[in-house]
Amino acid sequence: MPRLDTRLLVLALLPIAAACEAGSSQRSSAPVAENTTSTGAMATMTAPAGKPDSATRATVDAVTTDVRALQKAPPAVAMGKLPAHEQLVNGMLTNFESRIRAMHVQADPAWSSVIDSVRTDLARLPAMKAEALPGFLPQHLNRVMRIVACIQMVRG
Repeated sequence: MPRLDTRLLVLALLPIAAACEAGSSQRSSAPVAENTTSTGAMATMTAPAGKPDSATRATVDAVTTDVRALQKAPPAVAMGKLPAHEQLVNGMLTNFESRIRAMHVQADPAWSSVIDSVRTDLARLPAMKAEALPGFLPQHLNRVMRIVACIQMVRG
């Protein structure tokens, strides 16, 4: 029964979103990997027929790989990766928010705040100079990974 599954997902999402917001001061401790994500290989959260979780998993994996690559990249290299990062993260946020709306649920204010912060970050990135990235990028990437962690909790 799809309605029951949707209600259960909503009931799971709201406390998780609040829990994710509570950890906002913590830095991501995920190990850094060398992999990068190209614009052509970007995943979205649109679900293939019969496999709704595979698209979400692909998106989470793509964003995680992208974040780890940016964490390790020197500022000059990171600058070149930012347009693909912006597109990937915007796609993830848009698709996830669409799924929430499709369930006819109002998002938790704490969850909306984190998403708004990441969208504000993404709007600032194109005008940012390489010298400003070391002070800004780690905080942005931490916020992105908080969203990814919340999506993984809801999915699991």
